[in-house]
Amino acid sequence: MCGIGCRSWWSTVWTLCSRLTFVATLAAVFVVGAGCFTDFTYHGAGLDAAFDGAEPDAAEPDAAAPDGAQPDAALVCGNGNIDPGEVCDGAALGGNDCTSIGMGYTGGTLACSSSCGGWDTTGCTGGVGLTWVSIPGGTYQMGSTAGNSDELPVHSVTVPSFEMMRTEVTVTQYGACVTVGSCTAPDTGGFCNWDDPGYEDHPVNCVDWSQAVSFCAWVGGRLPSEAEWEYAARSGGQAIEYPWGNDAATCTYTVMNDGGSGCGTGRTMSVCSKTAGNTDQGLCDMAGNVWEWMQDWYHSDYNGAPADGSAWESPSGLSRVLRGGGFGSYANGLRAAIRYSYDPSGRYGNLGIRCAR
Repeated sequence: MCGIGCRSWWSTVWTLCSRLTFVATLAAVFVVGAGCFTDFTYHGAGLDAAFDGAEPDAAEPDAAAPDGAQPDAALVCGNGNIDPGEVCDGAALGGNDCTSIGMGYTGGTLACSSSCGGWDTTGCTGGVGLTWVSIPGGTYQMGSTAGNSDELPVHSVTVPSFEMMRTEVTVTQYGACVTVGSCTAPDTGGFCNWDDPGYEDHPVNCVDWSQAVSFCAWVGGRLPSEAEWEYAARSGGQAIEYPWGNDAATCTYTVMNDGGSGCGTGRTMSVCSKTAGNTDQGLCDMAGNVWEWMQDWYHSDYNGAPADGSAWESPSGLSRVLRGGGFGSYANGLRAAIRYSYDPSGRYGNLGIRCAR
């Protein structure tokens, strides 16, 4: 509850707020958002002497009680009100360190929740156990004469260096994003791995394009362009049919439809189950397990496609590109050059995520 001193403070602030001449100053002094004040502390009945929004500031004692307690890192977010001795600026947990909440996340910034009763962790990023693989840039021939018409014309693309997740995003990794409120839950049932015990290390599936975008943004990345993806799936742009080379796709290399979808499992397998199929850089499951969402809009051929490795975003279309094939794909559908179009709002057991940055 807010004490008498707090009421007196609110009276002072309300008076200030009523004066138009203070509007610009107040906007700089504190941020009013989600019920919390940032860059501001309240001790007893006093404000910081300078009232300049520069919290925490070791040089500024409290006006009412110069107790040398600055900076305010020891203060905590409270119980629904800004009470004496409380601060809602995220400083209480180790300088906005998301790892302080014990959930394994790194980076990002903590903020006070809407009621000042806890911590809003939506700024926390990093997930659980992500591994990024460096892909040196280069020039390669994108597309194929051995496939469908949408793989033509074969054309030269120069891809800058980038990083890609070693694995498809797992249920556990995606679940971390759901836990902090930055992602929405996938669909369940059928081939969906969400909320299915024993599938935590399988690729998350039954997610649409927007959910894929949200997860990748949360971990500090983005969806790959299909030019980047094919370059990576060809082990750095090599003239090979599959991530492992030119040998035909079998269950030795990939999770595929071998007459029994998912190499006999009927669905996905744990990520990196088929290490013989890894790229030279160590990327797992670039063929099979689940199709992966791309940033690009789907176009029916490569006429007019970017040559710089960027995503093909203009003109827009009705479908987004999928790459890599899934557990229900046969060998020809697992080639590095294969493309597929899908409604970006679609969710299916064969659809998953891999991020780049």
